[in-house]
Amino acid sequence: MKYNLYAVSNHYGTPSGGHYTAFRKNPNGKWYNFNDSHVSEITNLNDVITNGAYCLFYERNDNL
Repeated sequence: MKYNLYAVSNHYGTPSGGHYTAFRKNPNGKWYNFNDSHVSEITNLNDVITNGAYCLFYERNDNL
């Protein structure tokens, strides 16, 4: 089976505290960065790969 990554939850800080952000691929095919009340489009997909990746979200791709 093949899977497509569609979201990443990020955590920056320590196990007892820190800050969460998220990256999400919307149905329009574009990636977005969600950081508190600020949402911005990600133009470089390499920006989705960070040391803060905490939880990865995948969907099964039955078309492959």
